[in-house]
Amino acid sequence: MPRYQPPKEYYTATQVKQILNISGAMIANYVDKGRIKHVVPPGRKHGFYLKADVDKLANELQAFFDLEEETEETVFTTATAKDLSACIALNRELFSDAHNSADDKTLIKKWATWLKKNPEIIYILKREKEVIGIATVLPFMPNSERFEHALLEDVSFLLGDVNLSTDDIEMYTHGNRVQLYIAEIGIKQSLSRDIKRREGATLISKCMQAIVDLGKRGVIIDRVTSVGASKSGIKLLQHIGFSQVKFPRQDTKLFVLDMQESGARTAEAYREALKEQRVPTIKK
Repeated sequence: MPRYQPPKEYYTATQVKQILNISGAMIANYVDKGRIKHVVPPGRKHGFYLKADVDKLANELQAFFDLEEETEETVFTTATAKDLSACIALNRELFSDAHNSADDKTLIKKWATWLKKNPEIIYILKREKEVIGIATVLPFMPNSERFEHALLEDVSFLLGDVNLSTDDIEMYTHGNRVQLYIAEIGIKQSLSRDIKRREGATLISKCMQAIVDLGKRGVIIDRVTSVGASKSGIKLLQHIGFSQVKFPRQDTKLFVLDMQESGARTAEAYREALKEQRVPTIKK
């Protein structure tokens, strides 16, 4: 019997095996589940498989394996001076509309001195050698006037030559009282939506855990502050447990997480960790 060529919109079983890299039994399984349409011409034993279904499944399988590969290779760590160029490049991608941006040389010099004072202010997600995620958390003295003034200025903390010096950055030492400013949490935008969602969740979780772990080291955190200008950023802060407070600037909103009083999960976990250190937490 001559070989019957499939219609234009269909594949043969051999083609499906090659495209999906699966056995005939697996093809039958996908057919039984309704994932692949299978038609058998009259008078024939073997049928054909709808191209649209096969191609869709191939894309889904490839995305799944790509996601698994991405997840396995991703590492959460603190940034070093060697990572600063990549961090700045990622920030320029994430905040392309930042006001009063400084040049890379100025930014690298500023952040390098801050990292030297406190090596734990920038957390990154790395995939092999590429920085794909970043979270910047800056520690200041409680009620720091310099920090409050910097918040009101129209200068980006991340990409601008903000008026803060190394002396304004606090260290994470046992018994030291600080307030934290989350300047950013972001994932590389060129990644697929599924990977951004997965790695974004990882970055947020790891960043919050890093804050909780400061309690285990006896660092007293009065509050954590952040700003939200986008709907997604505001939604994220509210989900974590931040509350909006009054703020003079009209182009953004200010959010605060009271680490001593809030019922948010991160704050409660932090207080439990700090309690074990038996550090006095009465506010000065």
